[in-house]
Order: sequence, then C-alpha cells, then structure tokens
Amino acid sequence: MSTEARIPVAVPRSRVLAAAIPAVLATFGASFGFAALKFVLIGELGLDFDPKTHQPLPWAWLENLVQICITHGSIKETITQGLAAVITLGVILGYFINSPLSGAWSCARLFAISGLLVAVGSIAVLLGNPWIIMVLVGIAYGAACAARGKCVPLIAQATGLSNTFVSGLINASMVVGLLFGTLGGMLFYNWIESTWIRHALIMVALLMSAVAGAFVRPPEPPAIPVLAGLKDLLRGSLRLIISHWPLLVGGGLAWGIASAASLAIFMDAVQRLGLEETKAVSLVVFPGIGAIVGNLFSHYLVSRRWVVATFVLWGAITVTYPMAVDGYWTAACFAAITGACFAAGANVLDARFMKNAAAENEAGRGGTMMSLTHSLCIFLVGTTLAVSMLAGWISALAQFEVMAALIALTAGVACFAKLR
Repeated sequence: MSTEARIPVAVPRSRVLAAAIPAVLATFGASFGFAALKFVLIGELGLDFDPKTHQPLPWAWLENLVQICITHGSIKETITQGLAAVITLGVILGYFINSPLSGAWSCARLFAISGLLVAVGSIAVLLGNPWIIMVLVGIAYGAACAARGKCVPLIAQATGLSNTFVSGLINASMVVGLLFGTLGGMLFYNWIESTWIRHALIMVALLMSAVAGAFVRPPEPPAIPVLAGLKDLLRGSLRLIISHWPLLVGGGLAWGIASAASLAIFMDAVQRLGLEETKAVSLVVFPGIGAIVGNLFSHYLVSRRWVVATFVLWGAITVTYPMAVDGYWTAACFAAITGACFAAGANVLDARFMKNAAAENEAGRGGTMMSLTHSLCIFLVGTTLAVSMLAGWISALAQFEVMAALIALTAGVACFAKLR
C-alpha cells in the first residue's frame, strides 16, 4: 500500500503548509547548534593545540602517530577531520536506534527529543571526555536527521509540491543553519573567553530548535511499533539499499566529500593563506550561499546528465583549488561554485530516494537510511583524510586531489541512478 493511500485526505491544506514552517525552523536550529558545537570544539581541541604543552598520550602507538603528524605540520588539520569523523560515527551507530524509532515516533517527537539530548551534550562535553561524548551527541543528532528526511515526502505528498522542491527547501534551511552555526561557533571561540558561556549559548539554540520541532506535524501514516521495526530492520534496510543503491551511494559520497572539503578550505585558509581564524571561517559563507542556490534550483536539473555534469565541474574545481587560490576572494569564488555544484546534484539524488521510499511506505526508514549513508560517507571520507595525513601519506594540500578523485567516483555512481 502506498503512503499516499494511508494519509488522510481530509486534512486541511493549511495545516500541512503550516507544518513546513516548523520543519524549516527545527532543521535550521538543529543544524546551527550542531555546527556551532563542532566548530567550538575544533577551536578548543584543534586550533588551541600546542606541541610545546602537549601531554603524551597513554597509548604509545597513538602518541607516535601524533608526533609524525606534528613533524609533517598537519596536526591541526588531522584533529579537525578526526573530530568530524568521530561526530558522524555517532550518527552511524545511532542508525540501529533511530531507524525503528523513526517508524514508531512522529516527526515532532523525533525533532524535539533530538534537540533536547544534543543540548545536554553541548554542556556534557565540558564535564567528560569530549571525543566520547560527541559520539553520543551524534547518535542524538541522528534522530533529527531521520525526522528531516521523513517529513519531506509527507509534506510533499500532502501539498502536491514536488519532492525535489520540498527537499531543496528543507536542505536549504539546513545549509543556512550549518553556515550560521559554523560562523557562530568560531565567533564564540574567538570572542568569548569563558568556555561555559560558549556552550551555554549553543545549548539555548538547541533548546529553541526542540521547541520548534514539537510543532512539525504533517499527516503521517500509522506508527510502526518499535519491536516490529527492529525485526524488519535488516530486511527493510537491505531492500532499500538493493533497490536504490545509486541514489544512496551517490548522495552519500557527495555529502561526505562536501563535509571534508569545507573543513579543508577553512584549514587551508588558516595554514597556507595565513588568514586569521575569524576571517577564514567566513569563507564558509560562500559555499553555503552556493549550496542554497543549488538546492533551490535543483528541481530544474532533474536528469542524470545534469547531475553528472554538476559533479564533473565540482571535481575540476576541487583539484585546481590549491593551484588557483591565492587569496581570500579567489577562495570565496571557488567555494561558492563548489557549493552550488554539490547541492544541485546531491539534492536531486536525495529527493528521488525519499520519494521512492515514501511510495514503498518506508518514509521513516528511508529518512534514517539516507542519514546513515550520509554519515557513513562523511565518516569514511573524513577518517581517510585524517589517517592519511596523520600517517604522513599525503600532505594537507594533497587532500584536495583525493577529494577530486572521490568526486569522479561519485559522478560514476550517479550514471546508474534512475531519476525518471
């Protein structure tokens, strides 16, 4: 039975349209808080790292790797990519919790509880091991990712809007949230001396996103009990993977590379271009603007040749980035174009997957599966770059070549996607 058949047809259109506004606000707030927390920690753990005051780690093998990385001058880049990988590891592990919950819980409940738990985590990192706690934060944030993916096809089907347009709108709000969260996190780090005040501000933003999330109430199909969702977890997940693997893998790789690229651009601006942290982090405005444009216009590019073309252009710009960029404004121009190319192609793949999942009555699992794939790719790409730099296999600039090769792989995967 299709999802459309299970949604009550008598639900007022105004109620469905109203559900999109809280979804946009909740997505923005969750993304802002999550990005701000990540960049505050990047500052506190990465940028503040001083080899002269470094205390040897308890594990000799890990301390040896750290010393190698210090020798190669890539310790801060490694910590940055490693922290991003640890955070996404939590989202990956959370799949086994969030997948059955996404079928049993409403979008509102997923958004609200996720916001509350991440808010608690933003303070808890000051009281315990931040690396371990950020894994738990990633698990909680994964519930918001599942809610975001779940609500897209439900709002689209009930309003008659295209899935790609609704997905672009929600993704644009996420990009804006990540953008302002990145800027806010770095500004908090640079301008606020007290770590407690920094984290308290982030907690307030996350609590506000939880309140907005409680009002995300599109008409939903009947809930699937948690135990039933657990029993069907493996079979249902495999069914989605086998049926739609080009959409999942292509979109996931794109998100993984984009996440790593944003961090690489930031650290390159600090280390190679010599920009101050506050000015360097402002560069994320430009890929953010590009991504917003790409998301909102992606519903005009719903064909395989356009998706592949945007990825090819993205790869060409990435591989030439270290050679062509010699200052702030050239970096800004390149970053804006890469953001647009990434978002235009990735949103088409993501929206088509969510539409297919909803048609198979798998909106909840589809949203969680998409979140898992994105997070898994972010983790793998970030870990690959971090470990490669930590071991001295590649330099900080060579990571752009690695990312360009991965973008070429993404374009190849997109060639197999069925978009019509």
